[in-house]
Amino acid sequence: MVIDKTTGRGCAWSIVSKTIIRKLIADGIVGKAIYRKPRKNRYEVLAVIEFGERLHVWPKRDGELVEEPLWTPSFIDAEIWARAVSRFRTCESLDRNVENHLLPEMEEYLQSIPDAELVSITRDFLLECGVIHVPISQRAGNTYYFNENEVYSLDKKSELFPYEKQIKHCLFTAEYETCFNVNVWRKAVSQFEVGMTLQECISAFLKTELVHRIPQELSHVDRLVQSIAPPAYERVPGNNNKTTFDHIRMTVGLPRYQFNSWEALLNEVKKHQRGIYQRVAQRLEKDRQFKKYGIPMNFLKVSDVILRRDFSMEFIFELKVTLPQDMEK
Repeated sequence: MVIDKTTGRGCAWSIVSKTIIRKLIADGIVGKAIYRKPRKNRYEVLAVIEFGERLHVWPKRDGELVEEPLWTPSFIDAEIWARAVSRFRTCESLDRNVENHLLPEMEEYLQSIPDAELVSITRDFLLECGVIHVPISQRAGNTYYFNENEVYSLDKKSELFPYEKQIKHCLFTAEYETCFNVNVWRKAVSQFEVGMTLQECISAFLKTELVHRIPQELSHVDRLVQSIAPPAYERVPGNNNKTTFDHIRMTVGLPRYQFNSWEALLNEVKKHQRGIYQRVAQRLEKDRQFKKYGIPMNFLKVSDVILRRDFSMEFIFELKVTLPQDMEK
């Protein structure tokens, strides 16, 4: 699932990550080991630690023992958690990892959240970010803001707030929050009317889109390919040249709930394997590290394709022939 933050609903879904973070903390994630990432001749154990005022996903120090099994949350499906945590980025905040890697795996949950709950979650987020008694909009010499009763109000002739004629530095924004698109918010603000409550304004925000989209029927391949992970460049034991690779592994996330069995998914994948390959090849061609190697795509071949029981698909590429010396770096 791709969460579109050019829409108010997409922003609200991203804000749900804050609720999930609180549940993970209450469930005991802090200080726990959550994933073993394979490295050459060893495993790197990732844990959630406190770093300043935020929680981060961080590699545990050498020599630290890790209890068995790894920590898993009680309220998230184990397979969804395993798939998401395998993509968590080391040394990045837990907030960002949950937003970018866990939420897209929880499509069924996000789709099931009623609008009233989304409004409530977004309201709590905006209150935490300080939306009360700050300028929300300024036009024609007037300033508009939410008062202490959470009602959209008019500050006539901007007596309470300084009026900025051009660049509006003073207007409300959720600083440093990637789950909130201020441009969607500003477009929604144009629909706010004096006297509306904060919750009524958020309801308008949920319906706001930056670009009007004409719904298009998704192709079978689009329905199958939920995500494509960045390429993993692998070297076989004995190859110590860090500027080369022996294999490239590409992982495709497949839909978990569209088919009533794994066998039904297998049959659908077989029918559209060529289209899936084309999407994977396009993703690989655009990868910055692959471009650095300077190797044309027609120098590669698919050596293996694996459909895994965790509803993912792996493409393994290798070179067709040994590269000429003048192409090696």
